[in-house]
Amino acid sequence: MDKLNCMQAYCAVVKEGGFSAAARKLGISKVMVSRAVSSLESELGIRLLHRTTRQMSTTAEGQAYYERCFPLLEEFQLLDEAIKSDHAGAKGKLRLAAPAEAFSQQYLTPVWVKFAQAYPEIELDITMSDRYIDIVEEGYDAAIRIGKLQDSSLIAKKLADMELVLCASPEYLQQHPLIKHPQQLLNHQLVVDSNFRGGQSWPFTKGAEEISIRASGKVRVNSTLAVASFIQAGLGIGLCLSFLVEDKIKSGELVRILPEWELMKGGIYILYSHRKHLSNKVQVFSQFLADNCFK
Repeated sequence: MDKLNCMQAYCAVVKEGGFSAAARKLGISKVMVSRAVSSLESELGIRLLHRTTRQMSTTAEGQAYYERCFPLLEEFQLLDEAIKSDHAGAKGKLRLAAPAEAFSQQYLTPVWVKFAQAYPEIELDITMSDRYIDIVEEGYDAAIRIGKLQDSSLIAKKLADMELVLCASPEYLQQHPLIKHPQQLLNHQLVVDSNFRGGQSWPFTKGAEEISIRASGKVRVNSTLAVASFIQAGLGIGLCLSFLVEDKIKSGELVRILPEWELMKGGIYILYSHRKHLSNKVQVFSQFLADNCFK
């Protein structure tokens, strides 16, 4: 057996927990698996596994070799899949994680429908959840994220700019005191988005001045669209995603408050692992979103 096959056999033994399980996984005989591991040990000049009649375990060197070897084999597999995908066109299952709230249904779902129509050989498996999904650990191809990205090893492609803006209805502002400073918000009815990553703490920045207020009110809801509906009905002041309310602000249905104070700025992103960067289906999907979302 060649070196690559020997490495695959060894990693399968470690991952599956034994020679028999590895043989079933690889679709070859147990004897061939054992021979491949022995051949690899001979070439490296070290013992990779402790073997007894009842159990098998890695040596210290064997564990270190596995931890370096397994990611390399994954890269080889992804490379093969990418080349085949490029040759055959975009196809296969694409697992996507996205926010669960109405944002995905209103802004993303129509684009997903168009994508499914344009690429019938790609099978979409979409999970909409407010839970943070680790796409690498949980086997997703990509994720849609909103806001300010945290540092990570993921590759991010911005689909649109986004910031939080403070809004109220003209009717509410006519009936309540003028707001000149964030601290004065504590004297008003606030509509709180419980999905906001900052929780009830609303951070404001103007030049070198920073202030954070603890937002509370009679309405808490885990949807940015619902927040906009409540404030448009005159029930208070709330934070809204800029792209959701920009038309209402232009039409005068909503009024932006304290525009000189900056809240959170960020974007709407598609994220994927660096290990997926060669995948044709991910590239095609990412570009389709960039061309069709928020246009």
